[in-house]
Amino acid sequence: MRHQFSPDLESPHAATVAACLRPPRAGRFADTSASTAMRRIYRWLCRFAPTLAAHLAFKQLATPPRSAPGQWPVAIRDITRTRRLSAGGNGLAVYEWGQGPAVLLVHGWGSNATHLGRLVQPLLNAGFKVIAFDAPAHGRSTGRSTDMVAYANAVAVVARDAGRLHAVIGHSFGAAMAMYAARDWGITAGRLVLVSSFNDCNWFLEMFARHVGLTPEVLRRTRELLTQRYGGRLDWARMSVTEMLRQAHLPTLVVHDENDEEIPFEHGLGMATALQTTQLKATRGLGHHRVLRHPEVLRRITAFLVD
Repeated sequence: MRHQFSPDLESPHAATVAACLRPPRAGRFADTSASTAMRRIYRWLCRFAPTLAAHLAFKQLATPPRSAPGQWPVAIRDITRTRRLSAGGNGLAVYEWGQGPAVLLVHGWGSNATHLGRLVQPLLNAGFKVIAFDAPAHGRSTGRSTDMVAYANAVAVVARDAGRLHAVIGHSFGAAMAMYAARDWGITAGRLVLVSSFNDCNWFLEMFARHVGLTPEVLRRTRELLTQRYGGRLDWARMSVTEMLRQAHLPTLVVHDENDEEIPFEHGLGMATALQTTQLKATRGLGHHRVLRHPEVLRRITAFLVD
């Protein structure tokens, strides 16, 4: 059963609690804008009201930052086809270009499809049809909250609508959710490109816990709330992205910057070295986001899909 939580608005600490519920600021993966006040309230709740702390963390984890959708590159702006799909009660904004073998783009947490816009033209030039979408509670899609299961389900809905996929390209959280969708929703593709991805979904929660100062016990309770929401479908012992890749056993390109300020390079390196079917494109000085716009990276991704 879906859990609903609202703070006691009559509490003298209501303003601080409400501040805790604000989503992370846009553009920073796993960044909770954990002000001193936020960490202080979590510290107090973890000690004296751990159940409330877990519900608060659960609520915040399901509330992505809502960044305004950007503009598509000028070269593709006038040829963008836009439509809607339904996923889990939300309306997904879906964007398409071109004809040919289909390539699906999956953006990250707190982002939107335009963040992957620089990939579209090179893929069109190579003869691919390109499909992108805004995840639930992101961009022009509807909804105010989402989570791993809802995100992966949205990937699956768009993938099934697209039919046979030549490849899936995911960035950050979106890369991990594409793998989750491949394993548990059965979406298939000929090739995979994972850009700036973490190697285990548990890491996402652990980084959140570190930012806001959750105790191990409250983090455990938060995990349980997420598990209960989906009747056990979310199994934290099976959320290794590396293992998902191993099961997929597909040609995969991992792209990761050595100076990634949000997800350490070791995540990408570990995935690339664990599997013989995986190649690594390491960059330096591009960070977590600019790696998606660098011409050499765009060329490498396109070449990998054409080979």
